Amino acid sequence: MNFWLISFAITLIVALICFYPLLFSGKQALDSNKRNKLNKAFYFNRLKEIEEDEQQGLIENASQLRTELQQTLLQDIPENEQLQQDGKRYGKIWFVSGFLTLAILAGLGYMQAGAWHQEAMLEKTYQKLPHFYERLKEEESNPMSDQELQQFATALRLKLQKEPNNAADWWTLGQIAMNLDKARLAYDSYARAVKLDPENIEYQLSYARILMFSDDQTDKNKGMDLLKGVLRKDHSNLQALGLLAFQYFESEEYKMAAVTWAMMLRLIPENDPRVALLEKSIRAARDAQEEKEKAEQKK
Repeated sequence: MNFWLISFAITLIVALICFYPLLFSGKQALDSNKRNKLNKAFYFNRLKEIEEDEQQGLIENASQLRTELQQTLLQDIPENEQLQQDGKRYGKIWFVSGFLTLAILAGLGYMQAGAWHQEAMLEKTYQKLPHFYERLKEEESNPMSDQELQQFATALRLKLQKEPNNAADWWTLGQIAMNLDKARLAYDSYARAVKLDPENIEYQLSYARILMFSDDQTDKNKGMDLLKGVLRKDHSNLQALGLLAFQYFESEEYKMAAVTWAMMLRLIPENDPRVALLEKSIRAARDAQEEKEKAEQKK
């Protein structure tokens, strides 16, 4: 609705600029009519004076003076007076016609090349949202293409404009953004999900994960706090322990990294395929700690 009001206002302004001469072409005719009235008043006053002088016997050629006065009045009336009056009448008609033509052309241009097509496409994408939710169930066996993920993200954003307090949809949008390598969108989406549902561990872990990979140390610290909060509620959460161990290793706290990976190793079955990777990570952390201690001793 706002768009059409703005479009109407802009069209009206353009029409005023383009057709201003037509709309106000009657001004000159108005000045001419005023002058004609003054000339006629002068004519009758002068005619009365001639008649009075004739009655008093002051002039002998009254007829000639009347003729000259009439000629003077006729010469002062513009030849195009009727044209000016017609122009005054038709100027506004031309303005209205021009305005309507401009409005129609602007509307047709908008329908053909404006945002109308884009709005229609967005609405069509939004209507496919139930289909995308169903496709999520097949993600492991039949992953979505990048094009489908883009459409899914667009549809979700449209829905979130109408339902901004839906934490689950914000988290889903964050997951899609991660798959599309849109880190900023993922960051914002996870943040909204955690804000709306601060007790949800899955939302906290997703948010912490993206914070840990930030170049900003403040974000890293915030991610660490989130992970520690998750572990206070669930000390056996493998995702939180894994992220925490990785961050310890990245910050060269190799002892803490080895201890955390060792905790994870005790929590999983012996035949778990992750055992080999965890043992390798523990050895890497211990070796790095030894190298660090040797370097400190040399100093």
